[in-house]
Amino acid sequence: MMIQEANRDIERLHEDDLRRKWRKEQLDRVIHGIDDLLFQLEDLNLQGVERTPATLRDRADQLLDSVPSRDEYEALRVRQRIVPMMDVLFKAQEILFRLRDPHRPAYEDEDGDDGES
Repeated sequence: MMIQEANRDIERLHEDDLRRKWRKEQLDRVIHGIDDLLFQLEDLNLQGVERTPATLRDRADQLLDSVPSRDEYEALRVRQRIVPMMDVLFKAQEILFRLRDPHRPAYEDEDGDDGES
């Protein structure tokens, strides 16, 4: 009886470990996808392009849909202009980083939340 219980516990722990690894891999894929998109947007920004091309907006929408609990973060919506789109992607990435490492300090906006510019 004790051996069966121990085997069940081992199997449960193994399954829990696999779920954690799978979740981390999913988070990593979305983070890397956001990195790639940010690189493209930064390149366009340096070229003086102001509006996010439709293909990149579509890609951003797919990536943002992959951010867990997106509904809680109304700021995570696709933007027409490149710099605000980049800001949204950085915020989404920070959420993913905190999901991957709950002890990570919270991201603070450079502008702050005190209304000053």
